Amino acid sequence: MVTKDISEKKKLEISLKDSEAKYRDLFENAQDPMYTLDMNGTFLAMNNVGLNALCATKDEVIGSNISEWLTPESMEIARNRLKEYADGIYMGPTVYEMVRKDDKHIWVEIKNRFIWDGGRITGTHGIARDVTEQKKMEQELKESEAKYRDLFENANDPMYTIDIAGFIKTMNKAGLEILGGTEENIIGSHISKWLTPESMKSSQSVLEKQISGETWEFPVPIEVISIDGTHKWGEARTRILKEGNIITGIHGVVRDITEKIKIEQRLLESEARYRDLFENADDPMYTIDMDGIFQSINNAGCKILEAKKEEIIGTHIVRWLTPESFESAKQRIKKNLSNVSIEEPVIYELVCNNGEHRWAEIRTRPIKEGNRITGIHGIGRDITEKIKLEQKLNDYRVKLEKSYEELLEADNVKTEFMSNVTHELLTPLTSIRGFVELLNDETMGKINAEQKKSLEIILRNSDRLIKLIKELLDTSNLENNKLGLQFGLVSLNSILSKTIQDIHPQANDKQITIIKHIQQLPEIWGDEERLVQVITNLLINAIKFTPHKGKITIKAKEDIEHIKIRISDTGIGIPADKLNSVFERFYQVDGSAKRKYGGVGLGLSICKSIIDKHYGKIWAESNGKGSTFYILLPKLEYKEGEYNV
Repeated sequence: MVTKDISEKKKLEISLKDSEAKYRDLFENAQDPMYTLDMNGTFLAMNNVGLNALCATKDEVIGSNISEWLTPESMEIARNRLKEYADGIYMGPTVYEMVRKDDKHIWVEIKNRFIWDGGRITGTHGIARDVTEQKKMEQELKESEAKYRDLFENANDPMYTIDIAGFIKTMNKAGLEILGGTEENIIGSHISKWLTPESMKSSQSVLEKQISGETWEFPVPIEVISIDGTHKWGEARTRILKEGNIITGIHGVVRDITEKIKIEQRLLESEARYRDLFENADDPMYTIDMDGIFQSINNAGCKILEAKKEEIIGTHIVRWLTPESFESAKQRIKKNLSNVSIEEPVIYELVCNNGEHRWAEIRTRPIKEGNRITGIHGIGRDITEKIKLEQKLNDYRVKLEKSYEELLEADNVKTEFMSNVTHELLTPLTSIRGFVELLNDETMGKINAEQKKSLEIILRNSDRLIKLIKELLDTSNLENNKLGLQFGLVSLNSILSKTIQDIHPQANDKQITIIKHIQQLPEIWGDEERLVQVITNLLINAIKFTPHKGKITIKAKEDIEHIKIRISDTGIGIPADKLNSVFERFYQVDGSAKRKYGGVGLGLSICKSIIDKHYGKIWAESNGKGSTFYILLPKLEYKEGEYNV
């Protein structure tokens, strides 16, 4: 029998069991996830903390491959780390992104060590720490920094940082644009290069106050000088940058107020120009408050009131207006307070400092502060001389009206006298002509050749005198509106034909050629006798003023609404400045006592009156080589069984 002492071996087995129990207790009850993997990456063990972290059961994890729980990117990192470990390179803890059973992502920081069996590596043992919150914070910090950088770079307002010594560390695009430079020639430069001495002084004062903890007023106005020498203005707001308790620099945001400053400068210049215009304007200008107290008045205003500024400013308008004008001014102020639009000027009667009364035409507008009316601005114009002239003109008007009434009465007497005289003259002349005609026809006995010649002279002159008396009678009737036209349907073709035939003997005496271009015309509504009188008068005039062997052209045609008659001659013509006067009563182009052609100037006046009463038009044209008279008469419109003009 062989006996072997195994007490030492037993002791070692017992110690190993105790160690394994302690490891198992530590593994299972550790606060951090722990696991073991074989060399293929298959989970051999995982404690409860690890299972909870993956939101999985032991059956779901043990036997699964780690690639099922890592994102592809993290799996690639794990392979590289395993290779580095195998090559003896230790890189320290590594962060992996894992996908839990519920598909949520977590981040863990893992420390690995190899498991050895003798001289052979059989797997890895890992301890993990959940760094999900830290990872999220880092991500948020990156996103925040990215947002800040984006905000900084793309902000509409210039932004910058400077160190304590005043050197520019960073500046965004808006700041570079304001200075007109690039990062190369701005970053690292001192702010004194870009600020006016006054702005540099104020900026240093604010910086000292910030460092010492004193209070100051924001924003701080600054004036910068860009690279091209242009001056620009901004309002700066700054805050201190710290690393721990140490002040490292200043962060600033600037609002570009260059346009605002320029507008303010233009406003100041405008106010100066307005003040100059106000003081030196030719017209009176003033302002009053809503109680009617003068706040300002210019030199022209002082002049019209015959007073000094100190005698006017502070006084009430009632002192300088008549009661009627003061009442009107009160009503105007009320309208301004009620926001009633007032555009038309008003005339005020002023009482000057010396007691003299003057008149001014005033235009006013409300003065506003926000939506509140605080006063009235007025511009006046001295119209004293105009008012006095109007008063004189009114006196003259009254006198003229009286004179006109007297002249009208005299004209009526004259017209009545002319009417009576022409009637009285026409009756015996008609009787005389009748007896002369009997004598000339030898009805009352034989006469010799000399007597017959004398009787023909008497007949010819009797006809001229009767024609003249009839023209005077027509003129008288026209003035009294007693022409007595007899309207009816008439043919202008018949009138023209008859008239041309009647005046042919006179045209033949002067060997004047009459050319006709007359269309077939529709009938019109008119007085045939008076229209014959018009055409006859125009043709006789044309013959009278056309030399021997001249031409007279008569044209007549219709358009949509009118009939147009045109009578042209090759006579002496009418001067351009006389064309508008030839239709006036008693007017003659040659009015001298030695004139070549007879007549009293009534024919064309009567023609115009007759055509006017036919709702037509008559006018003359002349180019210095003859005259042309036009007549425009309305056509009849047949509608609903009747004719309408």
